[in-house]
Amino acid sequence: MPEILDRKLEKSFELWDMAQKKILSGTQLYSKGPETHIKGVSPIYIEKGKAAHVWDVDGNEYIDYDMGLGPILLGYCYDAVDYAVKEQLKYGMGFSLVSPKEVEYAELCVKNIPCAEKVRFLKTGSSATEGAIRIARAYTGKKHIIRGEYHGWHEWTTAGETVRQGGILPELKNYIHKFEYNDFSTVERLFEEYKGDIAAVITEPVILEQPQNGFLENLLELCHANGALLIFDEVVTGFRFSIGGAQKYLGITPDLAAFGKAAANGMPLSIIAGKKEIMDVVDKNIFISTTFGGETLSLAAGIAVMKELEEKDITERIWALGSKLREETNKMAERVGVNIRLHGYSPRMMFDYKDSANKNDWKYNSLFMQECVKRGVLLGWSIFPCYTHTDQDIDFTLSVFEDAMKIYKKAMGSGNFDSYLEGEPLKIVLG
Repeated sequence: MPEILDRKLEKSFELWDMAQKKILSGTQLYSKGPETHIKGVSPIYIEKGKAAHVWDVDGNEYIDYDMGLGPILLGYCYDAVDYAVKEQLKYGMGFSLVSPKEVEYAELCVKNIPCAEKVRFLKTGSSATEGAIRIARAYTGKKHIIRGEYHGWHEWTTAGETVRQGGILPELKNYIHKFEYNDFSTVERLFEEYKGDIAAVITEPVILEQPQNGFLENLLELCHANGALLIFDEVVTGFRFSIGGAQKYLGITPDLAAFGKAAANGMPLSIIAGKKEIMDVVDKNIFISTTFGGETLSLAAGIAVMKELEEKDITERIWALGSKLREETNKMAERVGVNIRLHGYSPRMMFDYKDSANKNDWKYNSLFMQECVKRGVLLGWSIFPCYTHTDQDIDFTLSVFEDAMKIYKKAMGSGNFDSYLEGEPLKIVLG
C-alpha cells in the first residue's frame, strides 16, 4: 500500500505569495495556477522533471500525468530532444536570415501530417488557431466562425466565451458561434442562420467521446457544400494520437489544422498546416509574421520529436499505457464500489465523478486528487501518458488510485463529504 508522503510545501507557498505581488494573476497560464489543484495540499511550483517524474521546489517527487498540460510527449529531459537542442545551441538560436532548420522541419511535417501540403511555424497553439482562422477568412472572404470548445486566448475565440471579457470588443461576439462536439444539428442551424457567410468550422477532431453518426465526415461535407473550410484544432491531439495527429488516426483530412503543445516535447513550437491550394491563394493577402517562428532550438527539438516518432514505437507505447491505466482503473472502481470512471481515448483521458449532479461542483475531483498527490501521484484535468511512463509507474499509480478510491468511498458514506477535504477545492478556469 502506498504510504502518505511526509511532505513540506513551504517553498511553494512562499513563492506564490511573492508571485501574486509581481505577476499578473500570479501565473502565465491560468490552468497551471493553484486554483486548479487543491490549495494547501498540492504543490504550486515544480523545479525539475525527468522521464515521467517531477520534483517540486520543496524536493517532493511525483509521478506526473498532466505532462506540462500536454506538451511532454516523450518525457521530461528526453535525451534525443535535449541533445538536439544542445547541438543547435552551439550554432545559434536565431539569425538575421532564414534557418535551414525551417525547411528540414517543414519537410517532416508535409511527409507525416495528411493536411500539411504547406506549413507555417509559430510559438503557441493559440497563435496557430488564430492564424488558421485568418487564413480561412481570407480564403473564403467570409466573416463568421463556428467553433467548438477551447481554442486559445486570442480575441477571435475569447469573444465566444462568457467570462474574462475585459478588453474584448463586444461586436466580435456577433461573428463567433459555439457548438458542442457531436451536435451536428446546431452546426446545420448556424449555417442556415448565417447562410453564405460562414468562413470556417473549427473543432478538435476528438476530445473524450467518439465522433458519432459520421460527425466529422458530415462537418467536412457541410463546410464544402457552403464554401467554408473545416479546421482541426490538433493542439492537444497532435502527435499524441499518431505522428499525423488525430486526422491520420481517424482517416479524415481537414482543410487546415493547428498543432502545438507536444510538437517539440516542451519547447515552444506550433504549426499551421494546410492544403497547398488554400495557402497559395491567401499567400499575398494575409499577414502572419513573427520573429521567433524560425527560432532554431525549438525547430531542432521538433525535428528530434518527429524522428523519434518515425523510428520508435512511441505512439503504440502511449496507447498501450493509457489503455492499461483506463481499463484497470475502471475495473478497480467497480470492485471498490465508487462512482468514478476514467474515460476518453488512451492518449488523452479524464476522470468522471458521477456522484456530482452539478457539473460545477469540483469537490469530488478535489478529494480524489488530494489523496493521490499525498501519495506521490500528480493529476491535472487530463491524463496524458507519455513514452517514458514505465510499467512500474502505472502499477504504482493504480495502487494509489485504489487507496484514493477507498477514502472517497468512506467520505461518501460519512454524511459529511466536505470534512475529508484538507484544502480548498479546485476550480475549473478558462485557459
